[in-house]
Amino acid sequence: MGTKHITLSVLLATATLSLSSGAFAAGTLTGQIGVQLTISAGCTVGNGSITGGVNQWGNINFGNYSDLTNVVNGTLIGADGTSAVTVTCSTGLTPTMSINAGNNGGSGVRAMTAGGATTIPYRLYSDTARTAEIGINTPVALAIGAQEFPIYARVLPADQTTTAPAAATYNDTVVATLAW
Repeated sequence: MGTKHITLSVLLATATLSLSSGAFAAGTLTGQIGVQLTISAGCTVGNGSITGGVNQWGNINFGNYSDLTNVVNGTLIGADGTSAVTVTCSTGLTPTMSINAGNNGGSGVRAMTAGGATTIPYRLYSDTARTAEIGINTPVALAIGAQEFPIYARVLPADQTTTAPAAATYNDTVVATLAW
């Protein structure tokens, strides 16, 4: 054998190895990826916010009046600017909403105060006609799925000890509890 034959054999072997390693470099490899989502039974409020770890669902502002000789109405304005608490609950639950007496409530009526002895009683309702009163700590049944839970308020002259209270800004804070 001559040098030409050995060199040609080495070149052919090198070319074959190059083609073989290139052919094995291309290919596919498959594998599985697990995907999971857990839906827990529960409810959420869609138009609230959180301040200092406390849920804020909105405010009722009755406005500015010089006396209480007439009925004064108010409506909850949610933290996001809408006029109802939006509640969404999982299927299979029996959710309820209840509202406590507030900071100054007594004898079955919630009340606002300006820090003194004078209180301004008010009532909360779940309908615009203000006929379905939301009793203190009385659970109101909610539906499953997304729904609005509007809260309307009214100051009635008949509830007042005086229809001409001292000029001041009267306040109260009630706690709403969503249970399921």
